[in-house]
Formats: sequence, C-alpha cells, structure tokens
Amino acid sequence: MKPGARIAAVIELYDSWTQTRDDADRVISGYFGNRRYIGGGDRREISERFYNLIRHQARLGWWLAECGYEFQDGRARIIAELVLQDKRKAADISDMFNGDEFCPNPLHPAENHLINKLTGKTLDHDGQSGAVKTELPKWLYAELLKLHHENLPAEMAAYNKPAKLDLRVNRLKGTVEDAIKSLEADGIHNIEKIPYAPNGLRLPLGVNMLVTAAYKDGLIEIQDEASQICVRLVDAKPGMHILDMCAGGGGKTLGLASDMRGKGRILACDTHGGRLDNSRKRAKRAGAGDCIQQRIIADERDSWLRNKSGFFDRVLLDVPCSGLGTLRRNPALRWRIGQRDIRLLMAQQSKLLKAGAAKVTKGGRLIYATCSIMPEENERLIETFMRDRKDFKPVPVSEIWPEGPKSVPVPGGKDKPWLRLSPNEHGTDGFFVAVFERTTKGNGK
Repeated sequence: MKPGARIAAVIELYDSWTQTRDDADRVISGYFGNRRYIGGGDRREISERFYNLIRHQARLGWWLAECGYEFQDGRARIIAELVLQDKRKAADISDMFNGDEFCPNPLHPAENHLINKLTGKTLDHDGQSGAVKTELPKWLYAELLKLHHENLPAEMAAYNKPAKLDLRVNRLKGTVEDAIKSLEADGIHNIEKIPYAPNGLRLPLGVNMLVTAAYKDGLIEIQDEASQICVRLVDAKPGMHILDMCAGGGGKTLGLASDMRGKGRILACDTHGGRLDNSRKRAKRAGAGDCIQQRIIADERDSWLRNKSGFFDRVLLDVPCSGLGTLRRNPALRWRIGQRDIRLLMAQQSKLLKAGAAKVTKGGRLIYATCSIMPEENERLIETFMRDRKDFKPVPVSEIWPEGPKSVPVPGGKDKPWLRLSPNEHGTDGFFVAVFERTTKGNGK
C-alpha cells in the first residue's frame, strides 16, 4: 500500500472507533476481516498508528483545541500525530494527502495552517493538566493519583507503551531450551527469558506465533508474564483438586496443568460456552486434556457447583474486572470504563469471592486475582473479605515464592501480603494477586 493509503485506513479506523465506541480490537478485526487483500506489513503499520492515536488521545485533543482547530476527527488527529510525534514536514504530509486512489483528499488551507502552528512542538506541553499528560479521564486520574502520588506519571508512561509478546513454555511438552531451539529453527530470534516467571519467554512485537511448530505442537502458549506469575502463586502440586472458577479461554488453566505435570484434576468453569470451547481445544493441543474438565455454569450460585463446597485444595478466582491493567494492549479501555462500571464489577467480584471461598477445603487456598489497577477492585475488596471471613488468613506471597517479584510500593500497601504488579516496576501488565488459606477459625460462611 502507498503511505497515503495506510494513513487513509487509520483515519477510517479511528472514526469508526469514535462513532461506535466499540472495543478497539474488534474494530480492527472487523476492518481487516473485510479487507483480506491488505498484507501483513501494512496491517501492522496501520494497527500501530491507530493504537497510537488512542494512546495519544488526550494530548492530541489538547493541541487541536489549543490551536483553535474545530475538528477532532481522525483526519485532524493523524495530521497532528504526524507533526508532533513523527516530526513530519508539511511537504511530507502533503505527499500523503494527495487525493490519489485510496489516499486522503488534499490538505485544505486550515489544515496547512494547523501544520504550521504545530511544527516544532512536541506531544507534551507544560500547559497540559495532569490528566491530559497521563492520558487519563479526569475521574480516573484523580483515583490513581491517590494511589501513586508523584509516581503516577512514570506509571502511566509505562502503561502507554506497547507490550512485547510474552510466551509460556508448556512443561508437559518440553523445556524452555526446547522452545527456544524450536523457535529459532522457524527463524525467530531476539528471544529473551523473562525476569520472574520460570517458564516464560519474551519476543519483539510483530511475530506471528500461530504458524510456528512450537505453537502448533502445544509447546508454547501466548501469555503475559503477570498471568504466569498468578499461576505460580496458586502453587499447584501434582494430585491436587483445583477449581478455576472464571476460567475464560483457559490460559491459566493450562499453566496449572503444566505445574501439576498433568496429574490431578482441574475443574475449569465459566458462564460462556464459547470460551470453554476454546479452552478445550487449547487443552488438547497442550496435552492436558486428561486432567482438565470444562463445565458451563449459570453464575456463582450454580447448583451443580454448590455441591462442591469444601472440596478443592485450590480455588483460583481470576474475576471479571475493568481490565485497566492491560492498557498497554488495550489503550482504549481507559476511555470506555466509567465509575459506574467499577461499582457494578465490585458487586460481582464480591459475590464471586464469597462463592469461591465456600469451595475451599480446610487447609486449602483461595487465590483472588484481577488485571485491574483500581484499589476498589483489589485492596478494598479483599480487606472487606478479611473482616468478614475469620476462617481465612492471608498468606504472604513472599512465603509462597521468596524469589518472586516484590509488590509495587503504594500508600498503605508496603507491608501488605498481596502482590501488585505494574509495567513500570516489573515489565508486566498491571495485575493484583492475594492468597488466603482456610483455617479452622471463624464463622465459615
């Protein structure tokens, strides 16, 4: 594709996203699904530019307003992006906006004036508010400022960079070294071992893992290091009975099966049959099908699951959440999630926590996890749980995994037993994990 044609595609994608406010990944998937003639290299560049417009949403909007430019559509924003971020000259932009087939229409005088005003400027400006500088809605900026204080700009700068591609090596099929050799045989290099997860590898962006022998043979799975760390803190052992109560697509289920060496029983539950169908296929490819049972449940009060009370050695609750810890991969989330959404999610999380606790056997453990950065979904929720449930005691993550990552130091959380991960501190998605053990004390609700 011509450079101008790629720019036109970005404009169309951005305008579609702003009109529908749909998930950005779905917008891209639908766009390319209807245009299979677009090659892989063009798709990567178009996608990267589209996501950069979202990552720079607040600052680009500020600059357009500062310049008195009345339009805030994709065309205006990509012009501002080309000047402020890419440092393109007016002549370069004019070459792309040339009106040729599939290219944007030529620049009009107001756009040329905008380019002149922006030339020599950068995305950042001292006149921008804290919320604009950190690319956050005002309400979310206020909440996260309470948590991170002066560290918030550094935290959000890390969330605003694209994540690399993390892999988990399936020990049921081979070793980390086996996986590296297989990937290198397929022409993939620059493979790193990730810092914390013992079976993790990291690759540059843009690698298509689905065509590799390692993926097809079930030797590797795509999984962020934070999720791998969560699985490690479950501390699954061969022969255990484990409930993955919100299993989704089954990534953590497969990690548990690998840690258990395929010996024991994992019950993977979810309310969406489609997710479990995908989980079933992945389990078969990974060679873990014999120890995993998938089951659709109606909700946390499901009568079949209620009969399993007090049965499991481990209950993993990777609960539905805002997902704001995945901003590196889903930058549009910050503009879609609101305070009302958080309140609704908290109510659901509280119900799941209560239901999951009932399934844990005496001496067993409950693992609560989210990919959220919101204290309401994490610390505040489990602090309420600890007040209500005296038959559970927190287990410090440092005792489960002494050599593992240390929690992000946040106000009021320095001496707490749970784990908070962030891309700024750990190079992972934002993630939260708390572990509790069931004792003989308390009300046993």
